[in-house]
Amino acid sequence: MSKNKLPFFVWGILITITFFTLLAINLEFFRTKQEPLSIVQPAAANRPSDAWMNIYQNKKKIGVVHRTFIARDKGYQFGENISMQINTLGVIQALNISTSGDLNPDMTVSSFNFDLSSSLFRFNANGFVVKNKLVLFTGLPGAQQKSEIPLKEIPHISGSIYDAAFRSNLAKGATRNFSIFDPSTLALRSIKVTRNADEIISVMGKRILTQKYCADFMGAQNCSWLDKDGETLKETGILGLSLEKVSPEKAQEGIATNGNIDFTQIASIPSNVHIKTPEILNRLKIKISGTGGLSFHLNGGRQNYIKDILTINLEQPFLSTGKALPDLPPEIAVFLKATPLVQANHPQMQAQVDKIIQTNDSPEQKVSKIVNWVYRHVEKKPVLSVPNALEVLQNKVGDCNEHAVLIAALLRTAGIPAQIETGLVYISGRFYYHAWNIAY
Repeated sequence: MSKNKLPFFVWGILITITFFTLLAINLEFFRTKQEPLSIVQPAAANRPSDAWMNIYQNKKKIGVVHRTFIARDKGYQFGENISMQINTLGVIQALNISTSGDLNPDMTVSSFNFDLSSSLFRFNANGFVVKNKLVLFTGLPGAQQKSEIPLKEIPHISGSIYDAAFRSNLAKGATRNFSIFDPSTLALRSIKVTRNADEIISVMGKRILTQKYCADFMGAQNCSWLDKDGETLKETGILGLSLEKVSPEKAQEGIATNGNIDFTQIASIPSNVHIKTPEILNRLKIKISGTGGLSFHLNGGRQNYIKDILTINLEQPFLSTGKALPDLPPEIAVFLKATPLVQANHPQMQAQVDKIIQTNDSPEQKVSKIVNWVYRHVEKKPVLSVPNALEVLQNKVGDCNEHAVLIAALLRTAGIPAQIETGLVYISGRFYYHAWNIAY
């Protein structure tokens, strides 16, 4: 079976929306083995129902957050609206994220609505928990797709994880794993939260004793300082991002529109060796450190990872018989299926595939034609979005993430199993986060 890697050298963006929604780049459903949770005490209703926070990057304001939290008879109603100005590849773009819904008395999710919009793209996901499953609807009104995720336990929504940690009565120095649902990636995940020593911080001109919690998620750490009622007063994350509680009047003050640091640049990893002509290399060896004990899928195919040394060998194209295999193993056949963000076999996808390929094309010809069509017709421009193949097909603009989801959807529609890969690509002395495809 041939496996062709299809890289796009359109430098992707790792916009760390994870700071707010614990976003991880993963476009397929992801389930982890989760530990049973103890009973969480019902939340107190002493915290303010309305709060504002400024978003800073290296002390420069780039956005604002407005949060609401209202006690109901059978739980809580929450809302969070985020407005930001993000610099990506020198282009400053507006990003708006809105999350709302209902929480159970133990702070687990009952229902939610998530909406992300930027200049060209909009992503919406909403859903509710019923019995042992999470029912999801994704897509814009009139074109929504329904899916279901089986649940072993009711998860928390990613934005309420510190509320849950506060109300679990963690002792100082104690750590606990929580199951969360991240609406921005439609994924169930496990996150580790530790209660650190209490700290006195200055907020809005007052010195306040706070409980400090830090969340460790896939190697990235985010910390939050909560007051005695559980209200978040301050947060810090990676890439110089921070949030701080302010008055409504302070929140309305202007956002910096120049001098913002490029997220793509600060999220990249510098190389200690400058590679003059990377395109002629047959092999590359890299020593990896600072992973914090996290496990990565680095072995397999052209890659070999032994004792912190990753070896990458140049692959030569496989010769093919020119015919698709009649029976695919289950682990490969799964990459023919549609997902909420990779809408394979949708009528619009099928219509486009019919224009690109011919029925008598070999698998390699189909792959080549589809990749070349996407490369020629999708404008290479950084965008802020949750990549959605149908929207990319309609808007025909995006970075590597948008290219990758559209290629995957078109290839699957053409009968070619395809998946999305994420990793790093080298350019001009730095490694940048990147997305590409594998076709089988």
